[in-house]
Amino acid sequence: MNVKPKKTVKLSKSFVLLLIGSFLGLTHLALAQNPSLLEVNPPEGPSNDQVSAVVNVRLIDGLGGPTMEEAVVLIKGNRILEAGPADQVTVPEGAEITDGTGMSLLPGLIDAHLHNVNNNRALHAILTNGVTTVRDPGHPFRFYQSLHFAQAKMPRVYLTGAHLDGYPGVYLDQAALVRSTDHIQTLIKDYVLQGGSGIKIYFRLPLKYYETVFQTADFYHIPVVAHLELVDADDAILAGLQGVEHVTSFGTSLADPEDAREFREGVQADNNYRREGRYRLWSKIDLSADRVKEVLALAAKKKVVLSPTLTTFERQVGDEEYQAKAFQNMLDFVGMAHQAGVTVVTGSHNSGKYAQPGLAYQREMELLVAAGMTPLEAISSSTLHNARYFRTQDRLGSIEPGKLADLILVEGDPSVDIKAMYAIEKVMLNGEWVDRGEVVE
Repeated sequence: MNVKPKKTVKLSKSFVLLLIGSFLGLTHLALAQNPSLLEVNPPEGPSNDQVSAVVNVRLIDGLGGPTMEEAVVLIKGNRILEAGPADQVTVPEGAEITDGTGMSLLPGLIDAHLHNVNNNRALHAILTNGVTTVRDPGHPFRFYQSLHFAQAKMPRVYLTGAHLDGYPGVYLDQAALVRSTDHIQTLIKDYVLQGGSGIKIYFRLPLKYYETVFQTADFYHIPVVAHLELVDADDAILAGLQGVEHVTSFGTSLADPEDAREFREGVQADNNYRREGRYRLWSKIDLSADRVKEVLALAAKKKVVLSPTLTTFERQVGDEEYQAKAFQNMLDFVGMAHQAGVTVVTGSHNSGKYAQPGLAYQREMELLVAAGMTPLEAISSSTLHNARYFRTQDRLGSIEPGKLADLILVEGDPSVDIKAMYAIEKVMLNGEWVDRGEVVE
């Protein structure tokens, strides 16, 4: 008797991802299809639709255009109702008035790269310094359990869950060590169910897994960002990466191939090698080399977003000579990336050697200007560009009618002098002014 061989059915990756998605509930499917991703802790807004107004203020709306003097911004409930010149915006009778004379009104700042471990006091301090929204790329959800018990106002928090790393890993308490492509799909599904609004690749994850990460994340409509050390940035970008965390992630793709090989071997043998190895590598990079121009052209073409976190790497004259030279190259490269059309956003990474405690974000804005951006460009990088990076630009990132009222009042004019960003006078979160003197237990 002749027996016909059984036919094997090969499922496409997209179909496999569709099967994974079918296990999600309708709520999560709706969230996955929503172009605006959500924070894990939506803040409470006003209890009524009281109208408030900021008057006599310099308006810097985050869109990148010129400032508007003597502007008025109306807020109704937790939404921006109207914004424009005083002779065109009528303040209704009974509105709560805030006089912005001598001050500038900006959208709340958005931090693309901040880490926290159940420290509500630190998060509240960040909020009082003007940062109304943060993303923690790579910490597990349990590091933010304290948010559920917060009594004081907290910034909006976007999470990616534990970063995806390769064996033997780096920070094991923060990582999910990837075993297989199936494991990646399961992890990302679980992260979305827990409120994850992005995925973070860490530097030991082999390049062979990147495609699965990108395809799975794309199914759930969430972005992927990466911290690179062993995988070259151009290889990661060609595989589909669009979010690059840390300027140092570009190092091996820019360096002389022999220098890059030596660096990778050092990191492969010892995770901590990268700490000083980065500076030695970057001190030898020739930014005029053709390979640098090629990498920048590729990054611009593929619409890469760079969160350079310059503050955490800053070294100056007086530090080791090679460190200072390396940092100058990092600074110059960020300026070149901006000029090439790469979107640069602001991420504080919490601290830096030359940053005041709690004000690493402001130092990062200063360094973006030092890299060659105008103050207005740095402000857009800190507001609307970051909102786009988070995929939440329809709600946040600029002062426009219909958007959520996350606002900051700054003494002076940061469109002229970015140092004015240190002089935060008032912070509004979701339509309510924050008590900046509140004691957080």
